Amino acid sequence: MFENFDFIQLLIIVLVGLGASFVQRVSGFGLGIFAMLFLPYFMPSPAVAATISCLFSCGTSTYNAVRYRKDVPYKTVMPMLISAMVVIPIAVYFSASVPDKIFKILLGSVLILLSCYFLFFNGKINIKPTPTNGAIAGVLGGTLNGLFSTGGPPVVLYLTGATNDKKTYFAGIQFYFCITNIFATAMRAFNGLVTLEILLYSLIGMVGCMIGDFIGKIVFNKLNGETLKKVIYIAMVISGVLMIFNF
Repeated sequence: MFENFDFIQLLIIVLVGLGASFVQRVSGFGLGIFAMLFLPYFMPSPAVAATISCLFSCGTSTYNAVRYRKDVPYKTVMPMLISAMVVIPIAVYFSASVPDKIFKILLGSVLILLSCYFLFFNGKINIKPTPTNGAIAGVLGGTLNGLFSTGGPPVVLYLTGATNDKKTYFAGIQFYFCITNIFATAMRAFNGLVTLEILLYSLIGMVGCMIGDFIGKIVFNKLNGETLKKVIYIAMVISGVLMIFNF
């Protein structure tokens, strides 16, 4: 079954999974965004890269959602969840049908915009925890998830103000990602983006995620998470520019 696998691609997926999980563990940074900094350059298409990133997120978010299921603020999460699941099929269909060149320009633009938000506005914007705002956050997050597997920022922004403590916030966002990532993966499979080969690549890459999480736990108190975040934000800008200009 593995004789047709590209060893270099497999190694890259494992290393990206390791790096993404490590960064998330140390700094709290989004696994999906980190993965999408690198995978589009090595996968057959950006849509395939987003599929693998989504599968990575499926594994980690499902584990955490089950582990912290008693702390999930279901009433707070539901407006986001419902609205996200409405737009995810549309976004996934668009990602599967748009030309790769256009996809890379869109992804590059999103990476630059997200990096600018993280660098200059993170923590400075407060969203009132209303069902309407939750639904808007879900639409934005679901669109980014379905397109690029980078749906975290709108959800993080909303849940930060809608939850009272870190444990409830963490449980809520992991539950949201668990459901939306599983649903997005199902939609990608329906649109032909989840093949057996991609699924096996992703499962093997999750070994890297586990290793990265383990290493992150060990060095958590020894690294400056804020400095690491800034390095990633700058990398997002560089990667976005390269994608837009098709380097």
